Amino acid sequence: MKRWLLALGVCVSTAACGNGSNGDAAASGGAVGTDSGGTGSGGTASGGATGSGGTAESGGASSGGAGGSASGGSSGATGGAASGGQSGSGGQGNAGSGGTTGSGGSVSSCVGDPFPTADPTKTGPFSVTADKNVGPLAGVVPDPIYGDEQQRFHVYRPSNIATSGHCHPILIWANGYRDNPEQNPPKCVVNAGSNQWCGQYGPIVNHLASHGFVVVASLSTATAEGDPLPTTAGLDWILEQAEDASSPYYHALDTTKIGQLGHSYGGMSTCMTASDPRFSALGTICGTRALEGVHTPMLFFCGGKDSTVKCSGVHDVFKTVTDQPAFFLNELNADHGSWVYQGANGVSLSSAAAWFRVHLMDDTANRNFFYGDNCKFCTDGRVQAEQNALMKVP
Repeated sequence: MKRWLLALGVCVSTAACGNGSNGDAAASGGAVGTDSGGTGSGGTASGGATGSGGTAESGGASSGGAGGSASGGSSGATGGAASGGQSGSGGQGNAGSGGTTGSGGSVSSCVGDPFPTADPTKTGPFSVTADKNVGPLAGVVPDPIYGDEQQRFHVYRPSNIATSGHCHPILIWANGYRDNPEQNPPKCVVNAGSNQWCGQYGPIVNHLASHGFVVVASLSTATAEGDPLPTTAGLDWILEQAEDASSPYYHALDTTKIGQLGHSYGGMSTCMTASDPRFSALGTICGTRALEGVHTPMLFFCGGKDSTVKCSGVHDVFKTVTDQPAFFLNELNADHGSWVYQGANGVSLSSAAAWFRVHLMDDTANRNFFYGDNCKFCTDGRVQAEQNALMKVP
């Protein structure tokens, strides 16, 4: 039986921090309030026990591990395997990006063909390459996993980025606390025997890259900390690379179509930078905080069985987004981390691919996953879905 074990939690403000401990290390558990009085970001003690400070409503600890599988979430994490999948059919054009969209970056220097539609519930049409340990050093030191060793980035991207004929949108990925996009031995590993759960996001970053996105993933294990946040440092760097003739990303990126997606503590990080005018779409998975300056469509995902970040807290933040398209997904049988192991057809991977295809690739054929009274997720028995008023029009 799979069992999701939580990594060491963290408090990000001085409000309502309990002093829970479990396993080998003490952690500050409970809900963490925000200065604005909005939904707090929760933390949990290691081993999965919630700290005594209260219930974690949003944010919180990183994903844990899948018990019974020593390799944990490393499936697909090395990058080169996500090939095949569904080839797109039909042209897309540039009409109907799916609601009000943010301004994105400056005018792109890339010139390319529109993306054809593709099925987000299947591996995309691009094989995937991972460029590892690239970009600037970024993130707080000491890092929860790497200590005084400041980390760089992995970039998951289509292998043929230079010759694909497309301008590839940028996706910034934000890890949960004490986690990474894939295992990075010796410190970041998935090992059930030693209760180590670092490096579990391979399935989602590779799935998104197979659909044509260039996924920039910090190796910091505290993505909601730092000045600048490591995600912001990564975005600054990849935009510079898009104009550097010596870079593999030179004139291959659509710098006007940028999104960010994060899990748990990374969901908090995503919310913290929601006002960045360079973004065109956002998504959070099992993690939020009070929002300011949202100017893009935003997807909110939670797990109905998540005791670390309760769906009620995620839903509260979703309800505050009224002037941009917003969609709420409660995967009823998912907990804080099991969502990542459900495959391409799983709710989390398919919804993320569909959401960013619609809003960053103008893939209008996939609007029906979210938009209209009879949207696909609205009638999916695996979830409870809710649209804000701007999602009602097909």
